[in-house]
Amino acid sequence: MKCSVCGMDYGVSHNCSGIAPLQTPEEAAPPPSGFAPSYYLRLAFNIVRWDDVSIRRASRDSNALFYGIALWAVSVTIIFLGTGVRPLLQRFAASPIALIIGLIFGMAFILVYMGVIVVVQLGLCHLIAKWFLGATGRFPEVIRPLLLGWFVNCLILVPYVGMLAAGIAWTAVLMLVFEEVDGIGRLQAFGISAGINICFIVLQYALPAPH
Repeated sequence: MKCSVCGMDYGVSHNCSGIAPLQTPEEAAPPPSGFAPSYYLRLAFNIVRWDDVSIRRASRDSNALFYGIALWAVSVTIIFLGTGVRPLLQRFAASPIALIIGLIFGMAFILVYMGVIVVVQLGLCHLIAKWFLGATGRFPEVIRPLLLGWFVNCLILVPYVGMLAAGIAWTAVLMLVFEEVDGIGRLQAFGISAGINICFIVLQYALPAPH
């Protein structure tokens, strides 16, 4: 676990100094004002590179939520285009209008479907950390860096090893964010992240595939 005052990781107990850890100038710097997609894109890449400063900056930045939603939507669209267009082409090849309608409705459905999955998955991880592991973060602080880092799931498009690569990368991002933002130990964060990921993968294979 991580002390909410001094930031020290500990097992059962520790001698708290009562002094909060000092922030570096980079971490304490305010986020950019106005429209700054390049800044948040760099922040997203730093998050998936396990940069703890970027994770903490994103967790405290309310604008990161909106850029995270936008990057998440783009990532979901890329995955949909990479996996769902071929079946639609095979089904509606003779009717361009039906193909366009199918793409529009398919895109709308997958955004809602994946949105529900992401909120439920991240909410479960956060609640488990809160109830059983003494997590100190708030859900908005957790979801901001995770939405920015969700694009690692695009690795699912890699032939043969995509599912495994995406699962490993997403579990790593989850683990680091819950460790840094919720203040729980790395092994605990890994256990929650890996466990919830495995459960959702099993459920997605067990339930009928959405059409």
